[in-house]
Amino acid sequence: MIRNTKVVGVAEFTRDMAQTLTDYFDTYAVEGIVSIELGDDGTLWLPNRRLGGRQFLGMAKLPAEAKIF
Repeated sequence: MIRNTKVVGVAEFTRDMAQTLTDYFDTYAVEGIVSIELGDDGTLWLPNRRLGGRQFLGMAKLPAEAKIF
């Protein structure tokens, strides 16, 4: 039976972001699991649960209101 799950958010990744996640997986993993924080501005972060802080993973798309100079 397929469960109907309500989607509450979407995280988008570029190939570079996926490669960074792969390259640093062991650094940020706790018990084999990596958490990704989603900022309200669409940014993705890798929290470092061992040392504190976090690393910017990226942003797949610029927000619609962003101005490009």
